[in-house]
Amino acid sequence: MTSIARAACATAFAALLAIPASGLGAEATIRIEGTSRTVLPQTAYVLPAAGTSLTIRDTADGDVMSVGGRTAAAQLGNASRLYGIGFGFTDWGQWGFALDSVGGDPSDWNTGPAWFVKNNHRVAAVGAGSLELADGDEVLWALSPFDGNYEMALAELDVVGPARPLHDGQAFTVRVDSYDNAGTRTPAAGATVTYRGATLTAGADGTATLTAGGSGPAEVVATRTGAVRDSARVCAHPAADPTVCDLPPLPKATMPDDPRQAAVQSTGDVRVPITFRTAGRTVSLSAEVPLPEPGAAPVAIRRRMLSGADLTTGEMRRAMGKVASHLAAYLNAQAKNGDPALALPAGNSWRAAWLSGTPYVVPMKRNEALMGVASGGPRNTAATRARTGAFRRHVARCDLDATAVTVRRHGYALTTVTPASARSALVRCATRGRG
Repeated sequence: MTSIARAACATAFAALLAIPASGLGAEATIRIEGTSRTVLPQTAYVLPAAGTSLTIRDTADGDVMSVGGRTAAAQLGNASRLYGIGFGFTDWGQWGFALDSVGGDPSDWNTGPAWFVKNNHRVAAVGAGSLELADGDEVLWALSPFDGNYEMALAELDVVGPARPLHDGQAFTVRVDSYDNAGTRTPAAGATVTYRGATLTAGADGTATLTAGGSGPAEVVATRTGAVRDSARVCAHPAADPTVCDLPPLPKATMPDDPRQAAVQSTGDVRVPITFRTAGRTVSLSAEVPLPEPGAAPVAIRRRMLSGADLTTGEMRRAMGKVASHLAAYLNAQAKNGDPALALPAGNSWRAAWLSGTPYVVPMKRNEALMGVASGGPRNTAATRARTGAFRRHVARCDLDATAVTVRRHGYALTTVTPASARSALVRCATRGRG
């Protein structure tokens, strides 16, 4: 695809994603990696409204340049101002913006190394002054030597770690990926992974298993010869004190329908006992279910969480639904009793909702139906907006009296449709065609 065609597609896609959503701001992240150090770890940048501009200033000689507010050049200039990172550039007029130095490390465009910019793991096809950013984009500036074609010679490492805090002593696995200039991902086999003084080598699949330690956040750093380093922050806390990772104090809970009515001390999960009749028999089950955490994965009830009886597929589905309903009732009761970790905006409550064969417990309004849910990071928020745009087009095509929106609650990005009764008609029309 030509650069002109790419630009046209990007413009059309950005317009499609321009969906008003209360509480959702467009964000792109920026990371700057020098030869021997991380100049700026991955940091969120709030994108201004489309069509705005920003004046950036060369800290080496005071030159100024006006660039589009949503460009990679504007993002870098703003990061330089906010975090005291010196940088120099040359304004080539119609040829755009050229980066001369960042944090004292210069570009040498004759012999290298030089500063390259990647967006979503791909080397940018245009200059930073023309590179328009979208919600969820991940921008990397890296100082790299040249390959034989004067392109970026270094691969890019990407560390994928656990999203939720860990107990001190808990084993966890990280995956290290390697991306080439085209954004092709392969396992970073042999990468060196370090965490709190421990050093491991990533296996053939790019993974390494570590043990959470200490109290508070620490970096898992991955390096490999011929690649740009990366890191991921992992927070560990004593089992009895999650507050060191900015989590709420542990609750003590009594679940509904528990015949013993015994207090349950939770360490991140809560036990949900249920009893129901099926095929002329009474079945008692127990489920260990995670409590919702802002920014973590939404609470989904999985088959592996249930134990205590052998069930058919239909019985298991029914049991999973009952667990979700019981958990929702418990969360609402705890919120009503003043638990700040479970408090929701006015008009919302914790509700059980089926999605793709899995019951979730999510914050919703009474007359909403769930169409999609993910943790509310920039990438997931962008994907949720795209999903919402697709549903809106189906609503119009199917001539339904309904509204599909993107909302962000309790750190989740949700697609919902109102009224809830329209969900079945929307799914039927979207999957089978109108009529």
